[in-house]
Amino acid sequence: MTLMNNKPSISQAEEQATMTTPSQLTWTFEELFTDCNINKKAIQLIADIKSILVTEELRYEFMMRVPFDPTGHQVFNLVHKMREEQLLINPMPDESFLDMYLLNPLQALREYFKESVVLVHLERIREWNIDIREIVKLKQNDNTIHLNCALQKIHVTTF
Repeated sequence: MTLMNNKPSISQAEEQATMTTPSQLTWTFEELFTDCNINKKAIQLIADIKSILVTEELRYEFMMRVPFDPTGHQVFNLVHKMREEQLLINPMPDESFLDMYLLNPLQALREYFKESVVLVHLERIREWNIDIREIVKLKQNDNTIHLNCALQKIHVTTF
């Protein structure tokens, strides 16, 4: 009778070395869209996902929280819940936003509001003569406010 040692065979050791740990799991946006059954025509949802789930860690967290075979409504709700969490847990400091706004207004607004921002937003700010500090004041009062709401509130009060 031969005694078996507990030393793993080479194939087992190789398998263990190549196993994926949770911190190594990553999803590209395309994989995320496929796994969540997001239609390519859901342009706004796709833009929201890309603006909120900006790191591999956030995409991983999202995929761990999304239900199996989710509906569009479930995906939408989770994306926006994570947006609010990020705004509360990891807000961009107002001073950093104002500095970045001078260099790259679109990117600054995207990071400050954690949402999709397009050139039309900048055009509205210019056309409506909105002082960017007014936007900061509104955001200080309501950290989860959306940029469109902030712009509309400021525009309505100036008329």
